[in-house]
Amino acid sequence: MIRFNLNQLKVFYLAAKYRNFTTAAQLLNVTQPAVSLQIKSIEKFYGIRLFDKVGRQLVLTDAGEILYEYAEKIFGLTSEMVQTLNDLKDLKHGTLRIGTTATFAHHFMPELIASYQKFYPEIRIILYEGSSVDIVQTVLDGRNELGILGRLPYPRGIKWMPLMEQELWLVSSPTYPNAEKNVRGISIQQLAEYPLIFREMGSSIRYVVTDFCNLHHVVPSVRIESGSLAFIKDLVIQGYGLSFFIKAAVLEEIKEGKLIAIPILEGNPKLNIDIVYRRNAHFSHAAKAFLDLLNVEKKDGTLGDPKPFFERGGIARS
Repeated sequence: MIRFNLNQLKVFYLAAKYRNFTTAAQLLNVTQPAVSLQIKSIEKFYGIRLFDKVGRQLVLTDAGEILYEYAEKIFGLTSEMVQTLNDLKDLKHGTLRIGTTATFAHHFMPELIASYQKFYPEIRIILYEGSSVDIVQTVLDGRNELGILGRLPYPRGIKWMPLMEQELWLVSSPTYPNAEKNVRGISIQQLAEYPLIFREMGSSIRYVVTDFCNLHHVVPSVRIESGSLAFIKDLVIQGYGLSFFIKAAVLEEIKEGKLIAIPILEGNPKLNIDIVYRRNAHFSHAAKAFLDLLNVEKKDGTLGDPKPFFERGGIARS
């Protein structure tokens, strides 16, 4: 069992490094007899000599050389550890784990991550994709520190901050029956007459659309379900049914004439996008910096220099 502590080892290490008890005492701001006492304590416990004198020069014994080699490694690692912790604080080192849905990974995260990397290029980012329900679970169990997803009824262990609101667009192929008429809009009641292609269970878009239909006492005619955004979009383009997407996900296809937007006369459903985190979470410095960045100019969707999000109490909402 080791019977001396790091302070005693530091006394020996400095005395051995400079081959001088007085120098060690000065560096440690203690007296020279205090240095001698600590070293004698180690020697007495292990029954060894650590130093010999050759003339007026202090030299290490074999045992002293061995202990010095280990002490040098220990204090080298200690210095490295302190530097790493300081780097984490200064955002020169660290990992940020974020979970998000495929839609947001494709349409929002590239800009956010590019902005974050501009300010903090040394931070490693790991992006996990899944359904909104999946993302919530990964935050709860600690696999991801933050999640960006469409709003759901969150469990008690989750807190959230509103990030933005996106209108959901109902789209169809321009060759779909009544497409020319539908571009002027359909009522929510008429929606029941069309085959819909839905996202998988656990999708926030599915939750919002289902809730929207329930609110208007409409039972949607769901013909196909899929967790693949690209697959659903392809089916809609080919005329197999209609589906709801966030605006950013279909703008390109609408401009190219592959899809048309069909307004809902009662108003299109809205998807609230949140950033979620575990209740009572202790944020890493990397996560704090990401939250600061998200807080910048949320109203118009632009990103700029980070501002102190936490100083304004921005994550108190739950």
